[in-house]
Amino acid sequence: MSPSREEEFRLSAERGDTPLLPTERVWGFWGFAYANSALAVATWVFLIGGATALFVGPLQGIAAIIIGNIIGVVLAASSTCVPCGKYGVEQFTFLRSMFGINGSRLVHILSVVILTMGWLAVLGLMCGRALDNLQTLVQQRPADNNDWLVTAGALLAITLAALVAMRGPDMIRRLSAVIAPSLILIMLALMYFISQRYSLSELLAMPPLQPPFGDQRINFMIAVEINIAAGFSWWPYIGNLSRLCSNQRTAFWPNLVGIFGAASLGEIVSLFAASTLGSSDPTAWMRLAGGLGFGVIALSFLALANLTGMVNILYTAVIGLRQLAGERLRRVPWGLLIGLFCVIPVAIVLCFPGIYDGFFIFLVWTSALNSALAGIGIADYFFLRQQRLNLRHLYAAQARSPLRFCKGFNPIALLALAAGFAIYVVVFNPQTLANTTFFTFATASLPSCLLAGLVHYGLSRVLATRLGWGSYPQGNERTIEAAGLGAKD
Repeated sequence: MSPSREEEFRLSAERGDTPLLPTERVWGFWGFAYANSALAVATWVFLIGGATALFVGPLQGIAAIIIGNIIGVVLAASSTCVPCGKYGVEQFTFLRSMFGINGSRLVHILSVVILTMGWLAVLGLMCGRALDNLQTLVQQRPADNNDWLVTAGALLAITLAALVAMRGPDMIRRLSAVIAPSLILIMLALMYFISQRYSLSELLAMPPLQPPFGDQRINFMIAVEINIAAGFSWWPYIGNLSRLCSNQRTAFWPNLVGIFGAASLGEIVSLFAASTLGSSDPTAWMRLAGGLGFGVIALSFLALANLTGMVNILYTAVIGLRQLAGERLRRVPWGLLIGLFCVIPVAIVLCFPGIYDGFFIFLVWTSALNSALAGIGIADYFFLRQQRLNLRHLYAAQARSPLRFCKGFNPIALLALAAGFAIYVVVFNPQTLANTTFFTFATASLPSCLLAGLVHYGLSRVLATRLGWGSYPQGNERTIEAAGLGAKD
């Protein structure tokens, strides 16, 4: 094979057009754990910890962070990392096995295109706020969060993220290697300044910033729900990262080290900072915590650090988009496609800058969708397909694929998704915070995940196998793995 042809095949696998062979994967256990930690200790942990402090004090907040994150991360990783890590397939190509070719395109639009654009806007605005607070700190003037610098900084951050994402996963690893340790140092410095002012008992006794309900149980469960949503918010992205892992065990367990462990520690530090400094906005902490010197350094790194998260979610979103939009879109140059994807986040920054202050509402809405998707994924891969995929079916044209279901859509999976989303909103409305008594015992994400999984499993057993949809195994029959493509554990 000529060098140019070999490079073409390498890029095709890297960008999700074909499965990655075990020899093409770059991460072992600690490599993926480090990458996960670098992702987790990104600026969104500041936002999530700050949002938690609105509802509960530090003592309850620590419990909410640990409980919520472990639930969300385990369920999200089980439904995406295990199959993608085993077979090396792009995450939304894998979803064809449960939603159909056109159905997976719809899920991609809902869970990645729309939500990624929101995340890019939020993180971009955080970069802009950091730059604005940096200017006010240096000039010793009051902060103005509506200043032109906030918008300009957000647009600059989105542009830089696009430029880095064009360079592929190797550049992402290099950026993470610089940013993640810097953020850890900032967190340690924040904790140092806080510990100089307050004893541990004083910290744990701090009240919540803006509890909306008089009933502490409701406030606590909302805090838990925010952190479950934080864990589930990884669902659209970690499958495409885990396909770079050597096998399915390596794809799953590092999530507990990185996305759960590192994120939880970062959120706890952020919880303390928000509670003691009286603000849920991380950019304000850096200005208030340690004086001029620390503020300048911390805000500078905070502005830069947003790039790590923005680049990762942008990269994984676009490689999924390439698989689902057809051959015509695959012919669009990689850099141009990333640039076009960033147009709408730019528009959100310009038209809806208030999305930053309503961050936790946006975050919890994502869980209404992602929790149901996780439930469907677990039911389909573990219980219906018995952890076996036929890769030829996944990559076959719709007219010839057993995964075509009904005109490329699986009505059963879509009905299960709608059921999971509906029960979530009935139990807990993210927009108004209205909730039922059931919410205080079960959260909203767990009923959503469970109901969606049960509906998908039950109707697939009753209807899909009879109609011949999806090539599900009958009885003890197992689908045959494509020889040589699945990583062996």
